[in-house]
Amino acid sequence: MARKNFMEAALTVRMMRFSLLIWTVFFAGAVLFAGDTVRPGLEKLSWEYQISDPDEKALVMALKDPLLAEMNVEDALQDWFAGRLLDTQNKQQAAREKWQEGLRKLDSLAALPPFHYSAPSKAEFTVLSELKLKNFPDVQLQVVSWQVANLRQYGLLLAPRQKTPGRKHRLVLYGHGAAFGVPNSFCDWLAEHFVQKGYVVIAPALRGEPLFQMQIPVNGKELVSDGEIENLAGETDDCLAMLDAAWKLPFVKAGEFAMIGHSFGSGVGLLTVARAGSAAKVAVSYDAWLVNPQRYYWDRMRRGANNWLSWEDFCNQPVSDQLRGLQQRSLLHNVDKLQARLLLFMGGAYDGSVFHQSHADLIAKLQKSGKKFHYELVPDGDHNFVLRDGPPAQYALKIQQKFFAEHYPAE
Repeated sequence: MARKNFMEAALTVRMMRFSLLIWTVFFAGAVLFAGDTVRPGLEKLSWEYQISDPDEKALVMALKDPLLAEMNVEDALQDWFAGRLLDTQNKQQAAREKWQEGLRKLDSLAALPPFHYSAPSKAEFTVLSELKLKNFPDVQLQVVSWQVANLRQYGLLLAPRQKTPGRKHRLVLYGHGAAFGVPNSFCDWLAEHFVQKGYVVIAPALRGEPLFQMQIPVNGKELVSDGEIENLAGETDDCLAMLDAAWKLPFVKAGEFAMIGHSFGSGVGLLTVARAGSAAKVAVSYDAWLVNPQRYYWDRMRRGANNWLSWEDFCNQPVSDQLRGLQQRSLLHNVDKLQARLLLFMGGAYDGSVFHQSHADLIAKLQKSGKKFHYELVPDGDHNFVLRDGPPAQYALKIQQKFFAEHYPAE
């Protein structure tokens, strides 16, 4: 099997982390993809910081509570889109009439029915290559592929190099931030804090993404997972299929796992945890993105911060599909499915953002549902604090280590 010095080929750890901070989108967790389109009528929203028309503002503000409560606001929302289009065509009076009409359609709303997911794919790993972690010769790092429906996906498998016959290691699923592939430098972090303690780690690149954030050739080819980035929809299928493949390995304890993730990957990971039910034992989340997509959606309508960069493209779907798509991506919609114990971190340096507001929504629903969780606001932590070795990261790491030791020890 082809072997390469992984860390030398991908530069130094320090340079990798600096590059990762440049490429990771602060307050985003998702990217604006080539080929994304803007729904007619929404072209100016990225440059607007307030709603100037009182009729539009009245409708947008009235939509907030029923939208977040997953009520069927399809008709009123359709009128908002229609009004936006008329406004950009300089038909202001017709736009105002549409917005007024939409406001009248918010009485006697019915709740949207629950979203039902299809069964996850079964899968098996194909090992493509083995890479070297210079600082961790006792850790085996393999590039693996697996199939999800008709899509070929790529990811990493990290395990102790020396395996005791008959020993089954506990499994950890790692979800990376942004949507640019697995951070090269985080392989060292995973090796040190998990594999050397006795865990096996799987790290998917997820659909539409390159394998690594700083690409390196594998068997002479830079690998990119099939499909397109779906912002927490198909990505959960990728994770569930990867779990199924990992559980078939002879050195992995089948039927259970822990999750750890950051930003985009934590949003995907938490949904995977919900869909996996009792198989998920614990989950550690760093600044998860889009746990309540309805709030992000509404925040863009009201001209809030641009924290969903492909939102305009998402809005090209029929309104009914948008509402169902929000449910599909929503951790809040799936709270009742959660059986894992949760540790939720949030950087405290940007309090008041939609990240914090959506986590407040999540906490309220977790409490109402009687779920076990701990929420930690990390002093001075920005959105990317876990990617660095500063005081916020060290503060959180001690809590994380204690959490795993108590609730998911390597055994």
